[in-house]
Amino acid sequence: MNRRKVLKYAAMVTGTAICAPLTSALLMGCSEQSVTDTAKPIPLTASQVPEFFDRETFEAITQIMDTILPKTDSPSASEVKVHLIMDNMFHKVFDEKYRQRFLKQFAHLNDYLASNNFYHADPQAQLKQLHRLEAMTSEPENPVYRAYIDLKQQTISYYLSTEEIGENYLNYLPIPGGYTPCVTVAEVGGKAWAE
Repeated sequence: MNRRKVLKYAAMVTGTAICAPLTSALLMGCSEQSVTDTAKPIPLTASQVPEFFDRETFEAITQIMDTILPKTDSPSASEVKVHLIMDNMFHKVFDEKYRQRFLKQFAHLNDYLASNNFYHADPQAQLKQLHRLEAMTSEPENPVYRAYIDLKQQTISYYLSTEEIGENYLNYLPIPGGYTPCVTVAEVGGKAWAE
């Protein structure tokens, strides 16, 4: 198996494996905390020019990611460049069939959010809209739901695998020591382990 396939499958598997328990906690945890104002489009710098997505799609994806993972006591998704990681994955890793399927489904999601004034709403209203999307589990083949879940899984997966989050917000041992099979979270400083 070549490196490209390994990365592709790792991204898909990791996103799926951590999505259910973690995303619910993250979204619920963010609702009571102070979040930054994401109602305005996020300006892109010269180093943030997307390679795969067009600029409008990239800005929409960035805003959705920052609603899923806003700045709280940890950085927002865009602050650790999750949007650029996703763009790079689409540009260099994912196959054409998946790319086209995602773009088609994302167009439906984008239309849905735009028709509900998502991009100009305040952060709490944006979060409520994403909660409504999350509740569409009875419509698993709905392209709006599929695009949202796919984007959410990738956002969380890439966020947790960034160097900044791994080293500063999760337990991280660049050179692991002995194997201890049973430890409590309290014994390791109250943080989950970085992957």
